[in-house]
Amino acid sequence: MSNPAKLLRIRGGDGRLFHTINAPDYRGEAIELTPSGRGNALARDLARRPDRGEFVLIDLIETVIHPAVGAPYARRCASSVAFGYPADLTRKAEKLRWLGRLSYAAAGLATFPRGSMIEVAYDGAAAERKRLTGILVNNTRHAGGFTAIREAQTGDGLIDVLELSAGYVSQTVHNLSEVTGLGAWRPARHAQFRKAAIGVERPSLLMLDGELIERVTFVELVALPSALKIRTACRRRW
Repeated sequence: MSNPAKLLRIRGGDGRLFHTINAPDYRGEAIELTPSGRGNALARDLARRPDRGEFVLIDLIETVIHPAVGAPYARRCASSVAFGYPADLTRKAEKLRWLGRLSYAAAGLATFPRGSMIEVAYDGAAAERKRLTGILVNNTRHAGGFTAIREAQTGDGLIDVLELSAGYVSQTVHNLSEVTGLGAWRPARHAQFRKAAIGVERPSLLMLDGELIERVTFVELVALPSALKIRTACRRRW
C-alpha cells in the first residue's frame, strides 16, 4: 500500500492512538505509529505480519458508552474494550507504570477476579445474563502485555470476545502461560461478532484501549471494517 498524502506521526501505545483517532480534529488521516507504550497491543499484532512496516487497513470498534449519569457518547477503539477483571488489572497496572512493560504482568499477580452478572447479546441474538469475572472484547491478539485471543485478526471484519469466569489461581495460570509464550491454558469462552451489546448489573469501570472510564452501565459495539490506515515505524518482532 503506497504512502498516503495525509499522514499523522505519533509516538506512544494503544492509549495514545485511542486519543488521536478520537480527537475532535481527527479527519481520518493515515497514522504512522512509533510504539513506546507499556502494552503496545496493536503494534505487537502488526509486527507479526509479513508486511510489517507497510501501511495496512485495520478494523476499528465503534463503541457507544452509556454512563450511569449523562448522555451516551461514542468512541472508536483499535484494540480492546473490557469490563471486570481486565479493567481492574489495567487500573492496577497504571499504578505500577514505573515497572514499564512489566507493569501488566505484575498487576496480574495482584488482581483478584470478582464475579458479577453481565448481560451480553451478539449479532442481534437474544440477550443472555451470565455470571462472569469479566469480559474482554478485542480487535487484536494482544491485550496489555499478554497474548489474549490468538484467533483475533485486525482486518477480518470481526470482533473477538472472551467471557471470563476463572478464579484467581486459574486466571493466574493463564496469565503466566501467555507471558511465557506457552499458550496452554485459557479459562474463558471465545466468540466472534460484528455487533454486540454488553450491560453490567451496577455502574462499573470500563477499559478502552488501556484508558479507564468510571461508572459505565452499558456499551454497544459495532465492527468497522478497514476503518484505519496505519503502519508502525518500528520493525521489531515483539
